[in-house]
Amino acid sequence: MRSNAKLLMRVRCGAAIVSLCAARAALADSLKENIDKYVRQYADADLFSGVVLVAKKDSIVYEAAFGQADRGLGVANRIDTKFQIASLSKPITALAILQLAEQSKLSLEDHLAKFIPDFPRGDKITIEQLLTHYSGLGDASAAADYNEWSRFPQTTAALVDKAKKVSPVGEPGAKYFYSNSNYHLLAFIIERVSGEKYGDYLKQHIFKPAGMLNTAHRAKDETIVADLANGYVPAGAKGVERATYLDWTSKTGNGSLYSTAADLLRFDRALSSGALLKPEAVKKSYGFDRKDRKVGTFWFHRQRFGHRSVYVNGSSPGFKGHIERFIDDGAVVVVLSNMYIAAPSMIAEDIGALLFDQKPTYDVPHPVSVSEPELKRCAGKFRFGDDFFQKNAEVQIEARADHLDLIYSSTGFTVSLIPIGNGQFFDRVFWSFVRFEKDKLIYRNGETDYVAAKESLN
Repeated sequence: MRSNAKLLMRVRCGAAIVSLCAARAALADSLKENIDKYVRQYADADLFSGVVLVAKKDSIVYEAAFGQADRGLGVANRIDTKFQIASLSKPITALAILQLAEQSKLSLEDHLAKFIPDFPRGDKITIEQLLTHYSGLGDASAAADYNEWSRFPQTTAALVDKAKKVSPVGEPGAKYFYSNSNYHLLAFIIERVSGEKYGDYLKQHIFKPAGMLNTAHRAKDETIVADLANGYVPAGAKGVERATYLDWTSKTGNGSLYSTAADLLRFDRALSSGALLKPEAVKKSYGFDRKDRKVGTFWFHRQRFGHRSVYVNGSSPGFKGHIERFIDDGAVVVVLSNMYIAAPSMIAEDIGALLFDQKPTYDVPHPVSVSEPELKRCAGKFRFGDDFFQKNAEVQIEARADHLDLIYSSTGFTVSLIPIGNGQFFDRVFWSFVRFEKDKLIYRNGETDYVAAKESLN
């Protein structure tokens, strides 16, 4: 009898385990289906082309590729397609600096003058301030001549010289200002301290140990990179075109790397396991101990749905990317795109919500028809205030057959505004929303409204 009871108990336990496994599998399938349905909205609207990868603990929850790597040849994106990862390069540059600090080859409290003696205010700027964008340095990538020199190969020394010429935006340590120049300087310091070229250092000390065999620095434009996607930008209201050419060495340190979604997952796992940096150093890098800042030494940080996360997003000609890591849950979301539309950040954030049974925040905008007379009523010249991305920018709104064009007077740069109903227009390049109220243009980006006043004809 006892033997039968034990056997019955084993059968019941086995059935319970099978039932639990089935329930978990059903939940995983449901999550996968929900993510796929969500992402396909963007792809079907031609607002996303790229790869999405979602992992939790030891399992890949979802991975899929959308759109085309080469629109001219009709080559589809694949799971293993390589993308330029723009500012997702910054955490990797910063990790190299932290490795050198761990080896006592430098200190985060070292001043810039130790490595570049003639750098303006270099005796006041620390490496830690470069890492966190608290250096007060202006951005050479935003300078008037950037479009010219970025088309030619650059050494890290040449990038340092360009950073020297940019006017500061504040005192070192005083305030946060995102500047690519910080990471140009860090790339130079990596070379100076390690005695290795920037790309070589990353390959030997980060990529190889992490198993990131499809990731590298674009050190030479002539090098053929297999399975690397072409980059595209919006053209007009509906079309796309090839992104403007640049030599990727002009972004050394801040945006010169290419990678795959799978390699970025390997990067996440190598960091989490302590394979690239001691766990206490990794933990400190997230910056959660600083309540006065939202940025660590190479991650932005926040709380979402009661879960701590660190994240980085990036933009470069023809490419967008976003990675978010829920560091206490072993979960990571990677979205890489070869189209210069801000969808990857929206997609990544809402996938994060789906992972924790929350509702998505963002809706996919859909064009509606608006009569030409209605469009013409919006036309005119408007001027933003000094809080806008381009201070006091003057823009011209011109009506087209089915949309508006927003033209920056100083540069001629044009963004198409697509009508989406309720008096709103959609700027797909910067994922912003525009509406007109009386003599004002209101440009909403994220949670912020930027107001431009209509200028008099006189």
